[in-house]
Amino acid sequence: MLKKGIYLLLLVLTALTLVACSGNKNSTSSTNADASKDSGSSKDKITIMAAHVVSTETTQHKAFLEFKRLVEERSDGKIEVDIYPDGQLGGEREMIESTQAGNIQMASPSVGVLANFSSALQVFDFPFIFKDAETAHQVVDGEFGQELLKGLEEAGLVGLNYGELGYRHLSNNKGEIVTPADIKGLKLRTMEVPMHIAFWKEVGANPTPLAFTEVFTGLSSGVVDGVENVLGLIHSGKFHEVSKYITTTGHIYDPEIYIMNKDFFNSLSKEDQEIIQSSINDSVKYLRELNSDLDAELRTKLEEEGAIFRDLSEEEYNAWIEAAVPFYEKHADEVDKEKLIQLLEATGNDKFLEAIK
Repeated sequence: MLKKGIYLLLLVLTALTLVACSGNKNSTSSTNADASKDSGSSKDKITIMAAHVVSTETTQHKAFLEFKRLVEERSDGKIEVDIYPDGQLGGEREMIESTQAGNIQMASPSVGVLANFSSALQVFDFPFIFKDAETAHQVVDGEFGQELLKGLEEAGLVGLNYGELGYRHLSNNKGEIVTPADIKGLKLRTMEVPMHIAFWKEVGANPTPLAFTEVFTGLSSGVVDGVENVLGLIHSGKFHEVSKYITTTGHIYDPEIYIMNKDFFNSLSKEDQEIIQSSINDSVKYLRELNSDLDAELRTKLEEEGAIFRDLSEEEYNAWIEAAVPFYEKHADEVDKEKLIQLLEATGNDKFLEAIK
């Protein structure tokens, strides 16, 4: 009887042990499966940190929003784009350096600042090259522009496409500027771009490099008397509130370039690369559509808010062209002269071609 009881007890204990082991095994398998699932999900997710220096009111920011929408839609949410506007992650030079280092994945600096990292781009820093936006688009979209994008790879960057800020004009708080002589001695804010600085020195101004985020304070405090920039940034930065005289010189057509960290881009699958490239291409089209009538709209807003515009006659404009000739003669050899000649030929700019050949 005792033996029978002991036997039954052993059977019960064995059964309980088997159940417990079975439960632990199932629990472990379930946990491992969940962990594997979470790990796979995290691994597949791609986040692009994209930064720029302008405000959320600008067409440049709207184009970034379009890029975000297209990428996330075309990747079914696999790729997320986080946008950091308004210089949140630093000025343009800092953003380029952060993109090189891989701290962020994407930025859209002005070509003038980016030329400090890829010298071939300096040809865009020469004044009065493009007669209109249509000509500029043809050049940057063509073989010439695409070749310059490829050159960015040496700096650890991928040039995805050309955005645009548009035409830069003069704004100051001293009075009306018509001729190059009127700008003599003016403390003019410029970007940290050697060719921009050299040109304004050539025509007699006192160029003063300042980060974009410091311009309003610089104008308010008298550190600078004026600024040269596109109307969109003059308006969004409220520069006209402290620098109301605007002369529509259109001296520089200012492209931006959408750049991405080279190692990051190369780590993506071909399909994801194509999603990013097609999305940025479509965003550039969208940006150009937004910009097509922008200057006229901005001019109306600026005038309503107190800005005083001065348009140049053909004769007055030609005086600025003549003032730029010595600059071309002096500085053409400081850049890739062959590229500069190609650019001037592509734009039909015979006067400056004669000056440097």
